[in-house]
Amino acid sequence: MNRLLALLCAVLLPVSVMAANLDRVVAVVNKDVIVQSELDHEVQRILSDLRRRGTATPPPEEFQRQVLDHLVSRRLQMQLADVAGINIADDELNYALQNIAARNNLSLSQMRDAVVSDGGSFEEFRDEIRSEMRITQLRQKEVISRISVSDAEVERFLAEGGDTAAGRYHLAHILIAVPNDPTPDQLRSTEASARQVHAQLLAGADFASTAVAVSKGQQALEGGDLGWRNADELPPPFVAAVRDLAPGGISDVIPSANGFHILKVLESDAAGGRHVVQQTHVEHILVKVEEGRQDEARARIESLRQRIVAGEDFHELARTHSDDPGSAVKGGDLGWVSGEEVVPAFASAMQGLAEGELSQPVQSSFGFHLIRVLGRRSQDDTETYRRAHARDTLRARKAEEMTQAWLQRLRDEAYVELRP
Repeated sequence: MNRLLALLCAVLLPVSVMAANLDRVVAVVNKDVIVQSELDHEVQRILSDLRRRGTATPPPEEFQRQVLDHLVSRRLQMQLADVAGINIADDELNYALQNIAARNNLSLSQMRDAVVSDGGSFEEFRDEIRSEMRITQLRQKEVISRISVSDAEVERFLAEGGDTAAGRYHLAHILIAVPNDPTPDQLRSTEASARQVHAQLLAGADFASTAVAVSKGQQALEGGDLGWRNADELPPPFVAAVRDLAPGGISDVIPSANGFHILKVLESDAAGGRHVVQQTHVEHILVKVEEGRQDEARARIESLRQRIVAGEDFHELARTHSDDPGSAVKGGDLGWVSGEEVVPAFASAMQGLAEGELSQPVQSSFGFHLIRVLGRRSQDDTETYRRAHARDTLRARKAEEMTQAWLQRLRDEAYVELRP
């Protein structure tokens, strides 16, 4: 018996030691913890993405520290979402997944197969998307909803030529962040670190892998890739820093309230001219979906469609049955709209209809729609576009700055203990 126990211990002890090591605590985040297996899983996920992009990875120790910081930030936001009661219903999640699949020219089942063939779990993928949606709603509540842009700001922006700033840029970005309310010594130390990183980049260090290793920007783990931005969507110091750079060029160090930035121009192109939009005169009937009652809503919209096809008046049915009060009183008439003014699912269906044609039921984030197109036209919308674009640009600038400051404040106010 003792010999059997000894053999079992010899076999099981290494397994138990490995399991303990695998799930040791690597960070304490308020009353929650992050364990080694979570960190390892996220490291492998991001590594796979970086390899697909062809991005060289930084030294493992720096990379793990950066990924752990990312997990801490994410955990803090999820904790706050829990407190705020922010949840995503299955119907909303499924609709988001269908949109992701459609944007990649896949069906939902094809996307599921693609995730599995890459070695992933579709359930984990669903959970990841649900978490991202919760964080987006949290940021909307805590940051975006508090942003205001006054008419005076728009007028000043236009007067300064903001709407005609030349070109678009595809940029990569590194932020060497300062803490909230930094001391003069902290500012000098952070700037020295930024200039050291800048010197390494000029000497040939890979920008993307350096961003992964040291940047505190929101896109750090994507190699700092900001995507394409109109020049007037960028902070003026950014535009001034990259305006004369060719693709591949690296900016000087750019100071800001959040820290010190370094930019690389990946691609650029010239500015456009007037803004002519394609508009559609469209009417619709909306049936909203209450939680857990999607089948009932679908049955209602299909019944309404059958009644219209059978000869009942569209406008009367819209007045009595549409859940969109703004258009219901006008018999469902939305007036002249462009594809940019409506949600993507509605725009896609609208643009695929012939004049006078009634759509099949179309699901959007608002519910189920029946859509009918009454006419189409081209409209020179330059002046309206200039003002709307100026407001959106100023809002986007404020959102980026305020989100970065909010994330830093969230971290500063939390109890976070990193365990090497």
